[in-house]
Amino acid sequence: MMDSRDGLPRYEHEVFPAAPLELCLVQVKYPPLARFTEEGYLSAFKEALGEEYPLATKEQSMNLIVTPQGVTPTAGSELLRFASIDYSWSVVLANEFVTLESRRYREITDFVTRFAAILRLVATHLHPRYQLRFGLRYVNEVRHAHGQTYDGWRALLGDRSDLLGLGTGNLLAGTVEQTINELRMRRADGTLLLRHGFLEGTTVLPVGRAAPKSGPFYLLDFDYYDDTTVDFDPAIEKRMTSYNTVLYNIFRWCVGDGELYHSLQGQP
Repeated sequence: MMDSRDGLPRYEHEVFPAAPLELCLVQVKYPPLARFTEEGYLSAFKEALGEEYPLATKEQSMNLIVTPQGVTPTAGSELLRFASIDYSWSVVLANEFVTLESRRYREITDFVTRFAAILRLVATHLHPRYQLRFGLRYVNEVRHAHGQTYDGWRALLGDRSDLLGLGTGNLLAGTVEQTINELRMRRADGTLLLRHGFLEGTTVLPVGRAAPKSGPFYLLDFDYYDDTTVDFDPAIEKRMTSYNTVLYNIFRWCVGDGELYHSLQGQP
């Protein structure tokens, strides 16, 4: 929720025609399911998902490591992915969590409704007793014709350019090729994790046959989560909507009201 001590303005929500959102996801973690690999255990859950998310695949989770050479993905644990026919929505199921991902997010109401329905299926068919973590995350990769260099982003961000961190004031000689910054803040209703920086390539791996994006971009990766252990409860609508409000206001403040903002509106 918005804290009365927050200095951010409250913005009216708007849908940007040229939105830079590459991936949004919401996740609930629970204790490991002892029967997860048992034959037939997931059959009813898979069948219930099939109408909305008919494309079922096995894959490995990917961890992203930022190195001097760029963003490097590394393989993790095995996952089950259930995607919509156009790959715009995916349910990702693992032994310890369920995630809903979207690559064509438009507004929070549909996102909340879909995830609440998925959690009801998890409760009905998989029976986790506890929720260990709830989190909402938005990964924005902002690309702009004038943002091919670090100095270009300094101009685009304007009075928000303090986001860029070391180098903004030309303290060191040389050409800045990459930056990455992380801020983690404990709040009354959870933890806010903000990652941002000037990067090359992409932090989001494509699904289906899409090719990964390339070129320079500014990352605005916002994660709001609560790792308090509570009873598993599919009723997450209020918390999810509250977190979304905070994350949208942070994003909206970051893009300012100048050239970058107008480009997201689709203006030349």
